[in-house]
Amino acid sequence: MATTEPTHEHREGGRRFSELMTKIQELRVAPIVRLEEVANNWKAKLYRFDKDGNQWKERGAGTVKLLKHKETGKVRLVMRQSKTLKICANHLVLPTMTVQEHAGNEKS
Repeated sequence: MATTEPTHEHREGGRRFSELMTKIQELRVAPIVRLEEVANNWKAKLYRFDKDGNQWKERGAGTVKLLKHKETGKVRLVMRQSKTLKICANHLVLPTMTVQEHAGNEKS
């Protein structure tokens, strides 16, 4: 008659498996990198100027964020398109830069 008792090999393998799963769960719970929540993000549209047609053309629409590097302190403006999440703008922000309104549009 066959016994339903697990053999020593099965018990040992089961114990190793449960120990491995416990270690995996510990690694999953403890994040490797802690990220801070970004409060500097806005919805926007990005335009580029077409010299040949002498007009502004839409480059993308999505979320704009200002990201500051912790070690160097440099700030970058990063914009991702809403649907594809592709980066459409990634520029270093310098203290010498200025921002001004577009004179022909009240939404700008």
